[in-house]
Amino acid sequence: MKISLTLLSLALASGAALATTSVPLDDAKVEAAMKLADPDSDGTLDMKEASKFGIGKAAFLKADPDKDGKLDKGEFAAALTAQFVAADPDKDGSLDWKEAKKAGVKSKKAFEAGNPDKDGHLDINEYLAALVAQFK
Repeated sequence: MKISLTLLSLALASGAALATTSVPLDDAKVEAAMKLADPDSDGTLDMKEASKFGIGKAAFLKADPDKDGKLDKGEFAAALTAQFVAADPDKDGSLDWKEAKKAGVKSKKAFEAGNPDKDGHLDINEYLAALVAQFK
């Protein structure tokens, strides 16, 4: 199942127009990343856990509409989407290496791990894979 409510929650959280990407986030990949980033297995990420995974403070706050200081799976997906969209100024639905660095991808090795087709650009699921690769 693709996360369609993620984009809606992102728009509601930011009070802005609905953010979009050319490819929807894959729910199974979000679920796996969430489990990886959630060491205490409480089903949520606090700011420290999210930051360690690669989610920046601005994306975290934008995706936490209830302001409880924690991201559930849907909010985590919204934070990923917000960070991806913010790093994509040309709005082409993909991140090149320079844009990916602004979105928290820390190394070229992680970028390449998330880019199996080697086209030099990450769609949102490849971006998530790059964040997972650098987290491990």
